[in-house]
Amino acid sequence: MNKRYVIILMSRGWLLCLILFLLMSSIAYSFPYKGLDIKIKGAVGEMYDDNITSAIDNGNKKEDFITNLTLGLGAKYEGKTNSLEFMGNINHQIFTEHNNFDNTSGEFSLNLQSEFTEHERISLKNMYTHTYEPGDFEGALGRTTGRYSFDRNIFNLNYIRDITKELSLNIRYANELNKFLREDLKDSSLNSIGFEVDYSPSPVTILLFSYKFIKREFKNGEDASTNTVSTGIRQYITPRLYFDGNVGVDLITSYDNKEYTKPLVGISITDEIDKKTMASLSFSKQYQTGAYRESLFNSWRTSGALTRELLERLGCFLSAFYGKGEYVTLEITEKLWGANIGFTYDFMEHLKGNFTYTYFNKNSTVLTEEYSKNTIFGGLTTEF
Repeated sequence: MNKRYVIILMSRGWLLCLILFLLMSSIAYSFPYKGLDIKIKGAVGEMYDDNITSAIDNGNKKEDFITNLTLGLGAKYEGKTNSLEFMGNINHQIFTEHNNFDNTSGEFSLNLQSEFTEHERISLKNMYTHTYEPGDFEGALGRTTGRYSFDRNIFNLNYIRDITKELSLNIRYANELNKFLREDLKDSSLNSIGFEVDYSPSPVTILLFSYKFIKREFKNGEDASTNTVSTGIRQYITPRLYFDGNVGVDLITSYDNKEYTKPLVGISITDEIDKKTMASLSFSKQYQTGAYRESLFNSWRTSGALTRELLERLGCFLSAFYGKGEYVTLEITEKLWGANIGFTYDFMEHLKGNFTYTYFNKNSTVLTEEYSKNTIFGGLTTEF
């Protein structure tokens, strides 16, 4: 990190403090309005990224300091049998050296819960995101490398009926739309319909059986379909420690009309070690029809996370990820691993600070898909 960047970072720090003061004095508040609980959030942060375009390590890497400005709005209504919640965040990034990468992104969610009777209800969720980079390790595995505009909308509708005290039925429909501002990527959509039956033979055991049909379509391209049958269990070992297991089979008609019968497996364990510590570990393996390429993606992935309250106002979190995947007909294989560590601090009731370091590393049989990057982020958030 050279002297010029240090000077820029120091001057930016004064700017961030000024912006935060304006946010706190003008927009950081909440208030009820005709039964609505409305919240407004403001956040400012500075990030150092040593590879802003996720380029291969061959001299084409570009580093930069990025100012992040976020404005968020939330509104929630709760009635006797209905609830409605909206959350939205608009994020603007300002690059110090490469201002052609300045961008505005955002995420907006809507969540509706409605009870028809004591044993019958529906839930509706819609999530829209506009971004330029993957938001986590899971999203980076299988993704075509690079910085580009990406829009995704996910819609979920669930009808739940409690047949008995121990037995419930969940009928599901989901839709996903993906749009890319990149010539070598086709827009895609996904539709899914299915059901899940949950049975609880005891207070510490939940058994489930599910079926769903998925159809993935690419604009001006091919489509693929999947019939998935699976069974699983959630077992509470203690009130704070539980295990989730899921196994099944995918019956796939691929983009080239070939038929595949492939297993799927997912396991995880979650432990609330004490009131200040939470840990989790997971593993999954499945053939999927991804959103980026017209080929089945055979992947497995494992991850772990730990959060802990170190002091009354100081918390920390740590996560790690490793995954490997192969696009079956394209003969593209990739590995991704990464980790992040961060700290949060409550300066006052409505003002929080956070510091995060993240590392990504991706290997691929396609040389231009390989990259590694380090990011360091520090910021302040106020929410009322």
